[in-house]
Amino acid sequence: MGIAHENLSEGFGDFVVASVAIKSSPEKLYKYLTDIKNLSQFFPQVEFKLDTIDPIKVGSTYYTRQKGTKNWSTYRVRKLEPNAIMSAELYGKDPVFEALRYENKFIVDGDKTVSYEKIDYKFRLGILGRLLNFIIGKKLVTKQVLNAHLKLKETAERS
Repeated sequence: MGIAHENLSEGFGDFVVASVAIKSSPEKLYKYLTDIKNLSQFFPQVEFKLDTIDPIKVGSTYYTRQKGTKNWSTYRVRKLEPNAIMSAELYGKDPVFEALRYENKFIVDGDKTVSYEKIDYKFRLGILGRLLNFIIGKKLVTKQVLNAHLKLKETAERS
C-alpha cells in the first residue's frame, strides 16, 4: 500500500517508517496512542509519565526512560489531530539520541485503519553514532517501532 509522505516531519538525516493495517477504528487507536500512562504496553522496555493529570494537548510534556535506567528524556507534543495524528519531539537530553521526532498517522483503508509512523532521528556521538546507526541502530529502532505497532494491533483487535 502506498502512503504519501507529505506533511511528515522534516528529517534529521536518519529515519524509520512502520506501517501496520489494523481492524479497528481510528478513534480507538488514537485513544490508545494518546494515553501516555499506558504506552508501556506497546513499548514494554520503556517507562512513560505525563507532566500533568490533564489530557495531553499540543505543547504537553511527557517523559520516557528505558526501564532500569535512571534518567528521564523529555518530549513535547507538537501536533494532535483527533483520531488522525499525534506528533512529538525530543525536547531535552537523551542518552542515545541527539534529536528525535515522530509522527503517527491513522489512515482509514476500507474496514481497517493503517497505523503509519515515521521517526526522524540522529544518534549522539557524531561519526561514531552514524557508524553505530549504520551497523545496528536503524535495525533496532525499526524493530522497536514495528513491535509497538504489532502490539497495538493485537490489543485493538482483541478488545
